[in-house]
Amino acid sequence: MIKKYWHIIIPITILIGFFGYKLSLNAGIDEMNTEQLANLMNEPHEDVFFVDVRESHEFNEGHIDGMMNIPLSTLGDQTELIPKDQTIVIICRSGNRSLQAANALKDLGYQDLVSVKGGMLKWEGEVTK
Repeated sequence: MIKKYWHIIIPITILIGFFGYKLSLNAGIDEMNTEQLANLMNEPHEDVFFVDVRESHEFNEGHIDGMMNIPLSTLGDQTELIPKDQTIVIICRSGNRSLQAANALKDLGYQDLVSVKGGMLKWEGEVTK
């Protein structure tokens, strides 16, 4: 019976494996949207550290006040700037690099990580230049 349906079973198995792998990569990393980020930034946040992982030239073109710029390309060399005892909220241009940064930090022992879905492309709040 398996021989009869192998052309269906193999693609389904590959899809399940792919999605399982993608989910495991982001295990332990929360996500928030830009509206949630705006609300969080309007509250007292002594236990939250905000990081923008875009490159410096992108950050200088416009960023959210209160974000520290630590480009993803130099993140590994600057982890001493990021406290391990706080929630780390990470933003980038679209949400891709922030997930990469969160995974890199998770591998270094950081635990309370939040990636901003949609990144600066979805941000509707004030921008500092």
